[in-house]
Amino acid sequence: MIESARVWRPAVKIALATMAFASLLLYATGLLVLRQDRAPGWRLEAEGPLPVAVSYLVYGTPLGAADDNVEQRFLRPDGASVQALLAAAASGSIPRGAVDMYSPDGAGAGNNVFATAAMALFGIALSSLVKLYLVLVGISVVAFVLRFQDNRLIVVPLYLLVVTLVLITPFATAAAAVDYMPIGGQHYFGVAAILPALHIFFELTERTPAAGRLRRIANWLLLFVQAALLFAVILVRSSAGYLLIVLLAVWLWTIWSDRKQRGELAALAAKAVAVGAAFALWAVFVAVELPAYVKSGRTLGTVWHRTFGSLSLSPEWPFGNLRQVYDCTAYIPEGLNRQEMDRNGHCVWWVYPPNKTRSIDEVGAGVYGAEYEEAMQQAFFYVAVHYPRQMFKLYVYEKSRRILIVLGEALHSSFGLSSTPVTKGLFGLPRAPVTKTLFAIVAAQGLLFIAFIVALAAVDRSIVDRSLLIFPIFFVASLAPLYVAFANYWTTADTVALFYCCLLLAVLLVTELALATMSARAPLSSARLDGSSG
Repeated sequence: MIESARVWRPAVKIALATMAFASLLLYATGLLVLRQDRAPGWRLEAEGPLPVAVSYLVYGTPLGAADDNVEQRFLRPDGASVQALLAAAASGSIPRGAVDMYSPDGAGAGNNVFATAAMALFGIALSSLVKLYLVLVGISVVAFVLRFQDNRLIVVPLYLLVVTLVLITPFATAAAAVDYMPIGGQHYFGVAAILPALHIFFELTERTPAAGRLRRIANWLLLFVQAALLFAVILVRSSAGYLLIVLLAVWLWTIWSDRKQRGELAALAAKAVAVGAAFALWAVFVAVELPAYVKSGRTLGTVWHRTFGSLSLSPEWPFGNLRQVYDCTAYIPEGLNRQEMDRNGHCVWWVYPPNKTRSIDEVGAGVYGAEYEEAMQQAFFYVAVHYPRQMFKLYVYEKSRRILIVLGEALHSSFGLSSTPVTKGLFGLPRAPVTKTLFAIVAAQGLLFIAFIVALAAVDRSIVDRSLLIFPIFFVASLAPLYVAFANYWTTADTVALFYCCLLLAVLLVTELALATMSARAPLSSARLDGSSG
């Protein structure tokens, strides 16, 4: 476990905390200057969260439900921008229709709740999603700074530098990014889980300090807040659950390490209660407010649908006689194919044996539900058993190659470490299509990070200690969802953010070791000079 940090002077704590909050302010300013909410796109949000939010706020449907006419208007925009559709729906000009108790996108309940809360707080506009996302990040930063006022505070400016840098990369500026991964949208949301997960990690691995009762209660409440934020993000972006798996492993390892120390075990139990209470809070909320999602198995995003759909990434897909095994051409003329990943899941669902006795409406209503997921699971294992060679090649080679391509894009677009772009249209930072103001904000964020490191080095020579190994651990764990589903630059926001963090920490570690080596040699050189002069 990590030993409690030594006590620092109040002036040092205030200085570091001030720089951390200044870093948050720079990020917030940069994100608002980017104005993704004015750009065309937001395709995934238009398929569920936006019509659900407007239906609740304007048309009076239950939370999580959607007016069918509003939903169909968003699904068939006929050339209208998502901003125009929002304005029309907000005015109530779309005629009322039947009520659909859940959205048809298969993304789960979380993003619908988030979009509804955002527009209830800040108005019916895309900017509301960005603002509430910023509020969540801000709460996490404040909680972290209030709890950890020592060298662990480095993760705040590090994280904020990375997410600010992303604002001028193709991961935020490309048209497809705004279409599929806008900041405040479901695909980007996993990035908001990183700081709460770090907070929980440091709590679990810290030896209990001799603190007063009020301080222990405050720490418990701050842990509860961060855990509530983490579960909220997982509800929106279920692939972020890998963070929870790592934290559970850390908790179990810590229990084993301190199994003979009752005081530490009691502290770990109290921390587990805080995390458990946060989980219970969201579980009760979902059960009470979103019963249709729970009953239909749509609380979280689909997993097996994406897993089965990702098989089409293989150049050999569809394997062998799978077109005959899942012959859905009566319903989907192209059958199993490589072009439309989602349609492969629908194909399997149409020929799923229990559906033979159901009406077309009943089959359509079951898409992305619990039974649909069971059908996708069965189909995946059927393929795995009958075509092991193709599956091995897909997972070991093709999916790994796609992950490396995304990381190569990240290197090239942000650090210029790749000799040529790996995908068409990728550009370097100097040509990023953003305002000079945003460039200045990124530059200021970089300078602030350097100032933070210098200030921290003045009171603690060890900047990169072993506790920061959690970053590469989180990074490696973030690859798991990419193997379950697939990697492209709009499904890898958290992976890329963790990748950048690891790169910056590596640079810091090399610098720290180089300075330590130089410092160790300096006295020896001085001694030699003294000897020769004598």
